[in-house]
Amino acid sequence: MSQDQLVTLALKALIQEVTLTPKPGLVDPYHPGAHTDMDAFTFIDSCFALVPGFHVYYEIGAQHHGTLPELFANIRQAGIDNEDQMFTATSNVNTHKGANFMFGILIAAIAHLNYPDLETLQTSVQTMTAGLVQAELGSLTQFQTHGEKMYEQYGFTGIRGEVEAGMPHAFNLALPILKNEAVPYDQRLKRALLQLIATNDDANMVKRGGILGLDYGKSLASMDYHDLDYHLSYMNRMFVQRNLSPGGSADLLAITIFLYLYDKERL
Repeated sequence: MSQDQLVTLALKALIQEVTLTPKPGLVDPYHPGAHTDMDAFTFIDSCFALVPGFHVYYEIGAQHHGTLPELFANIRQAGIDNEDQMFTATSNVNTHKGANFMFGILIAAIAHLNYPDLETLQTSVQTMTAGLVQAELGSLTQFQTHGEKMYEQYGFTGIRGEVEAGMPHAFNLALPILKNEAVPYDQRLKRALLQLIATNDDANMVKRGGILGLDYGKSLASMDYHDLDYHLSYMNRMFVQRNLSPGGSADLLAITIFLYLYDKERL
């Protein structure tokens, strides 16, 4: 697999996530969900704006000769630069900040390790980001960003905790759902999204609806249903009424899609 092919898989994963419909509280081609400042076109612009930075992550990983923690340190500025490109493309709307962070880690690790298997990749993510929560959250005396305040108030470690643990929501919970190829692909994507919403302490849900909003979303995502699309459409109506959007879970779905596509193409 070439650099171009790997970056294309990341782009494909982002586009599959935004075009999946129906989704609860999230942007899709038919509905902006609980968002008033973005639509599907905003997301498409964001997807393509991230691509040059994905190539930079790859090149940093391929050329790196130090340790995995040093590799993580080396891609941080590239991550900030790519985030700036996203904000420029979206007129300062946060479409893919979390996804950009996670893709940076994965693409750099894949390039550095020359296309490892998924088990090695997950372990490498843990090694790259070991100590991140303590370094960036545990040592704080002032809590300013939303993620920092969530840690102070609830002990939620957010995306830093997710990557330090090896992205378990993607690798361990959602990816096995995508691998069940007896089920139609779009249904696998929707079931994986429900699993993510049901289990992820999504910072975006807390920001918009507090702990009660997070718990409400988790409870709806965990409900039994007879018709998957009807249930997702019902969830969308309820989320929109409460201004809830599981954006962190959407980012994790894009990561899961990428891992699924990567594993199929790698072999």
